[in-house]
Amino acid sequence: MRIREAEAEDVPAIVNLWTEMWDFHMAIDPYYTKSPLAERVMAAWMGEHIESDRAVVFVAEETEVIGYICGSIQPNPPVTMDQYFGYVSDISVTESSRRSGAGGKLLDSIQTWFRTKGMPYVEVNVSVRNEVSRSFWKKQGYDNFLERLRRPL
Repeated sequence: MRIREAEAEDVPAIVNLWTEMWDFHMAIDPYYTKSPLAERVMAAWMGEHIESDRAVVFVAEETEVIGYICGSIQPNPPVTMDQYFGYVSDISVTESSRRSGAGGKLLDSIQTWFRTKGMPYVEVNVSVRNEVSRSFWKKQGYDNFLERLRRPL
């Protein structure tokens, strides 16, 4: 397995992985219902992240792309000591490649990238209904920081 920075040619494979992940989330929480333009919007968004100097996308590949991770440098409120932090927005590995170590290797790569950019810490959002992801992040040393609540109107 090889981990490398994503290129524009990887976007279709990344969008396929994102769709698989999003469909998994839709099954456990209807909040994640996709818009009709979701794949097109995600392709553009991934392309922007690949080209940005404040964001990065890594892919895991064997004979084809089997996983990806996407993150960016985000600002903190101006009253905090740390002006910026690393944020992982997405990570997805094909179902057949889970438990292969791909997720951990992708995370190691992006954490190294954030360190080189001087980020003091990394944050990630995890659905409270997604026990698989919650378990992964806990095993990687991530801990609860904030609780985000939602109320339908």
